[in-house]
Amino acid sequence: MEARQEWKLEMNNSKNGQMSLNDRKNVVLLGLGRAGKFHIQSIQAITGLRLKCVVDVDEARAKRLAAELECDYATDADGPLGQADVDAVIVASPTHEHFGQIQNALKAGKPVFTEKPLGGDLNEIDTCFDLAKRSDLPLFVGFNRRFDPSFSGLAAGVQAGQVGVLQMLRVTSRDSPLPTMEYISTSHGIFHDCIVHDFDMLRFITGRNPVEIFAVGSSFVEGIGKLNDLDNVLVTLKYDDGMIASIDVNRFAAYGYDQRIEVFGSEGMLQAENRAPVSTLLSNKEGLHRPTIEQSFTSRYKEAYQRELVEFLACINEGKPAPVTHEEVRMSFILSELGEQSHRENKPLKLSDHPGLAGTGSV
Repeated sequence: MEARQEWKLEMNNSKNGQMSLNDRKNVVLLGLGRAGKFHIQSIQAITGLRLKCVVDVDEARAKRLAAELECDYATDADGPLGQADVDAVIVASPTHEHFGQIQNALKAGKPVFTEKPLGGDLNEIDTCFDLAKRSDLPLFVGFNRRFDPSFSGLAAGVQAGQVGVLQMLRVTSRDSPLPTMEYISTSHGIFHDCIVHDFDMLRFITGRNPVEIFAVGSSFVEGIGKLNDLDNVLVTLKYDDGMIASIDVNRFAAYGYDQRIEVFGSEGMLQAENRAPVSTLLSNKEGLHRPTIEQSFTSRYKEAYQRELVEFLACINEGKPAPVTHEEVRMSFILSELGEQSHRENKPLKLSDHPGLAGTGSV
């Protein structure tokens, strides 16, 4: 397993001293929905990046934000991608647009940071990575939880052998607030939208792939059930050495954005707990009163979103390889497909039976 990194936000200085404004990389942001908005906040916090242009099909929204941010705007990416002074592209558009936009950006010679998914199937994922390799350009997939300080610290502890031989790994991911039905209807389902992040975390922590997967699920939110989707899922995964992992996911937790990981081994246990905006604790005759935990992914993973863009900047400036590999992106997609299939068929499935892995020896 590769050594885990600690990421430092270069807020004021570059490696060689004070960073000139002329040294910043000009970025085009594709998409101004919920993902695009928090990327704007991250770009503004990182000295080495400058928002050159925002692109969105909603011209009024793009024009308004461009005026606020003092940048250019467009309703399609063709113009910005053709500009020589554009150094990189961030893809945060609706998921069905990712594959085409990634290809166009790479063909234009631009390094690409993209939200998942890269495409709708393994062929599209492979096509994107193959094009990036031929073009010798970074293709950075935004599995942001790898860059969360608590989760990356937990992974580093596992690698260092702090808990000994791994025996059990538990991931809890419960959303807040409940996404809109409009969003869920185009999200490609809970496995590809939500649980794919948890599959990636398992790989990040263990450095290994499971050999078997079993998923059960149900729907408690009427609108989600009508979309033939799930909002309450439990996934179990077996590994070749006997380790077992579980992932429990829900689309809505009334008490806040619930994100926890627990790793149990022969020498101890590591836990990454929920965070609260403040740490004040009131103790009185009625008991202990703690503040609520973070209420959404944008506040819970604020540092992670910034850290991943700092790492993307290092890929551009220093030629560092993207931390999420082609193989890892394929595996997260395969596990999402197998999770859906396991739920439909109500039975455990071997990873080696997936057509994307059969005969490859990759498991």
